[in-house]
Amino acid sequence: MTPIEAFLLHLGLPTWDDLVAGYDFGFLSSLEIQQEARGEGPAVARLRALEGSALRTFEAHLWAACAEAQGKTPRPGSTAWSRAQDRWREALLREALLTDSTAAQLARTVERLYEQIGCPEDMLVMLRPSQVWSNTPATVDPAAVQRFLDRSQERSRRYGAAS
Repeated sequence: MTPIEAFLLHLGLPTWDDLVAGYDFGFLSSLEIQQEARGEGPAVARLRALEGSALRTFEAHLWAACAEAQGKTPRPGSTAWSRAQDRWREALLREALLTDSTAAQLARTVERLYEQIGCPEDMLVMLRPSQVWSNTPATVDPAAVQRFLDRSQERSRRYGAAS
C-alpha cells in the first residue's frame, strides 16, 4: 500500500498541511498531490495542470496553492506542520501494524519512519534502533506501537482533527 492509500484509509482526506508535509517527507509524488488537491482557485488549477518540464516548479506551485486555499503554508516547527507530521506518522504506523509482517519487518518499518519523519518523545519507548556497528537489528514492541496510536487517537478526539 502506498503512503497516500494508507493516509486515506486510516485518516481520510488529507488537508493542505498534510499534502505539503507529505511531499516534503517524500511520501507523495506530484501526481498524487495533483489528484488530492482540493479547491477551485487559480493557483490550485495551475498546480493540477502542471506536466512535463513545468513540473520543475511544482514545489513553488504547491506552496502557492496551499497559501491560496488556507492563507499560509505550513513550515517545519509550526503547529500546522507538527499536526501534519503526527497525522502521517499515525497513518503509516496504523498501516504497518495491519500489514502481515514479521517482528523484524515491523521494526525496520518503524525505524524508517523514525528516520524519515522523526519521532516525539512518547514514541521512543516502542523501538530499539538497529546498531550497525554491532550488527544488532532493530526491535519493536507492537503493543507499545498500539498504545502510542491509542493515545494519538484519544488526543485527536479531545482536541479535534487537524484542519
